Amino acid sequence: MQPDDSEDEVESRLDGLVAAIEAEDKAAILDWIRNEHFTLVSLSNDEESLSAMILETEEFPALVAFLSSEHAEQFVDSISDQIEGEEVDLFEVAGEDLLAPLSSEFGLLINPESDDAVMIEPTLLQLDS
Repeated sequence: MQPDDSEDEVESRLDGLVAAIEAEDKAAILDWIRNEHFTLVSLSNDEESLSAMILETEEFPALVAFLSSEHAEQFVDSISDQIEGEEVDLFEVAGEDLLAPLSSEFGLLINPESDDAVMIEPTLLQLDS
């Protein structure tokens, strides 16, 4: 039952984000992100560099982030045949630190390849000036 409990927790954590996205409430989306911690995946052949995985969608590139290391590990396992030979590192980052370097053309994909996957478009990650 433990995995179901953690899935329920992730789903309830995402409820507020999904509601904010549906309402296109940029401030609420950014507040939600700032109050979370994320696990990012880094793929590289170079041990010196550590950069988060980016997924190219049809509309925009998106930073790939997970609400738990378990989600990240499941994702890496699901794409293992595509990343053969790559060095895989998981690292944790606070939501505030996730947003700081994020370019305005990037979206955010949370928990890809899971029932709890959420995509945030770039326009919803930028407060209007």
